[in-house]
Amino acid sequence: MKRSDGHRGKTSGGDNGRRQAMRQAQKTTRMTVAAAARGLCVAALLAAGGIAASSPAAMANQFTPVATVNGRAITQYELDQRIKFMEILRQPGDLEKMAMDTLIEDRLRLSEAKRLGIKITPEQIKSGMEEFASRANLSVDEFVKAIGQGGVEPETFRDFVSAGMLWREVVRARYAGTVTITDAEVDRALAAYSTDTVPTLRLAEIILPGTGKERSGSLALARKLRVTIKSESDFAAAARKYSQGKTAGHGGSRDWQRLTALDETTRAVLQNTAPGTVSRIVETDDSVAIYMVLDRADEPISAAEKQIKTEYAEYLIPNDSAALATAAAVRKAVDTCDDLYDVAKGQSPDRLKRITQSASQIPKDVAGPLSLLDPGESSASVVRGGWRVFLMVCRRGMDTSLMPSRDDARRQLQNQRMGSLADLYLQELKAEAEIRTP
Repeated sequence: MKRSDGHRGKTSGGDNGRRQAMRQAQKTTRMTVAAAARGLCVAALLAAGGIAASSPAAMANQFTPVATVNGRAITQYELDQRIKFMEILRQPGDLEKMAMDTLIEDRLRLSEAKRLGIKITPEQIKSGMEEFASRANLSVDEFVKAIGQGGVEPETFRDFVSAGMLWREVVRARYAGTVTITDAEVDRALAAYSTDTVPTLRLAEIILPGTGKERSGSLALARKLRVTIKSESDFAAAARKYSQGKTAGHGGSRDWQRLTALDETTRAVLQNTAPGTVSRIVETDDSVAIYMVLDRADEPISAAEKQIKTEYAEYLIPNDSAALATAAAVRKAVDTCDDLYDVAKGQSPDRLKRITQSASQIPKDVAGPLSLLDPGESSASVVRGGWRVFLMVCRRGMDTSLMPSRDDARRQLQNQRMGSLADLYLQELKAEAEIRTP
């Protein structure tokens, strides 16, 4: 690789900068357009002053190349725009260097996508912009308006998002089918999961019948409503007219609800739906639904909720001369707490209990044996009345209502693994590229 600026080796600061920018945007939830405007006022004044003072020569200099990547120029204008964008996202560090790094890497991403014949549609770009803007709790129009007050053009935002989306498709094309996440890896990730907040949504819903002959009509109506609904009032009117849900009389409006409390199908759709926009269609066995996210926030988790809980099972075995042999047979027959339901089938429901408690809540007679067990392990050392208690630990960790599902956890691990591979891929492209700066 030929470079005149010393950019060489393993650094992936530009890619890290992109990820930090993404994370920073996510941290700015609850931001309103007015708040964004206040945060951007200094940048907006500077931008306005720069425009007023610019001569024709200065304007021409904006399009002077400041770097070339395999013969493709990066202009001063692009560099200035990327710096302003990073300022708005409150990106820390040497912004000029990081902006240059990300622009160089975007050139490499775009060139590789072109080489492989990979393209994305305008609809995909729009969806990506919506997803990015939603991390700041804004619609695309609101986000564009907010960054515009800082002197950033809509095309800068669009190009930033589209380069990232194209690169994601390039990485998928190269590594598809090569990344496998095991159940054990998911188990370890969930066991180590911790968070201080949980995302919450204020929703409106339109629930349509999804059984029999009515399903096709409901799907057609849902598609039409997604196109025609332009505002919260439009959605409320449609809910009153068409929805068969309990909230229809209230314009489909629901109270604040934790994202983790929703079913997995709905959660997967709504987690990337920007406020003020209509979701994709959510289909279940008996309904067709669309949602509008009216507002979203991160709700702090209380100290009590953050306590590590132990989920365990108690299976009661008659404490006779065969009790220990019976316990040994049960231990041999089960690998998880779910397997105990087959063992207890046809017996009194009181024989098997599944309990979730914090350490301070666990009864003293079982607290000691449970503390020595890992998930999937068992003990039959406790005798209670005329019963020997077969204990088994199901899981330990935060309350499951605060945690991602197994599928979500698996996707996050896959994304992390793919991210590491993408970094290596980009380093290879850099090593082979001719990158020149004045």
